[in-house]
Amino acid sequence: MIKKEVTENGLVADLFTDDSIQPKKAIIILGGSEGGKSWSRIRRPIELLVQRGYSVLSLAYFKSLNLPDSLEDIPLEYFEKAFDWLSTLAGIVPDEYAILGGSKGSEAALLLGSRYPQVKIVIAFSPSSVIWQGIPAKRFELGKDPKSSWSFQGESLPFIPYPSPIKKWELVFLRLKKMHEDALQNKVGVKGATIQVEHIQGAIMLISGERDRLWPATRMGEQIMNRLKTKGFDNPYEHIVFNSGHNGIVMNKDSWRKIFDFLKEYYA
Repeated sequence: MIKKEVTENGLVADLFTDDSIQPKKAIIILGGSEGGKSWSRIRRPIELLVQRGYSVLSLAYFKSLNLPDSLEDIPLEYFEKAFDWLSTLAGIVPDEYAILGGSKGSEAALLLGSRYPQVKIVIAFSPSSVIWQGIPAKRFELGKDPKSSWSFQGESLPFIPYPSPIKKWELVFLRLKKMHEDALQNKVGVKGATIQVEHIQGAIMLISGERDRLWPATRMGEQIMNRLKTKGFDNPYEHIVFNSGHNGIVMNKDSWRKIFDFLKEYYA
């Protein structure tokens, strides 16, 4: 496996591939609120994806070199730069990308898939059905001056704010499920912030843990499934639920077996 550090076109990423000359389909992987190129530290899944003939772009979008310190108003155009850059590489199939995201990265993955036709498959660990309030650089300032997580063409995208006051112990121990559940009671906010997943132009796989204490991923995954069904979505989609927590599903071997099978069937 070959690793190339990417700093072109304003991107911060690692590209993992092999030395064969056959053009490969690319999988863009996005981490969560930890920031940086977090997936680059979890090498085994990347190695297995490369062995299966994919190139993998571990993409940072905040908290890294020359990128924002906070997960607030991250421009979708930044991810579009990644699509454009990949399309210039001789060894990559252009304009047909998979996005695999975890937690906030899953929110980004589903949102990007709903807006960009280059995205042909979305795999979301601990998915979100809505756009949430952004996360400031200092965690304990979460309740001050809320901003959206994402922006487009210079405008913040509609988001659900967290209810206040936010309890400090919840932030310390990242026991934020109830905070998110309470925020989902905001029906007006939910309507405006719901990700229009029915516009994704390819297959969707959601993986959640029913013991998730960070946010109600299983509930939000079911909301996504119901929306796809109601909207008559005609691409394959499924939601797999494990008896696991927020981060446990990422290291679950059964999760990856399902992912490899899904990619083989819908992104070969």
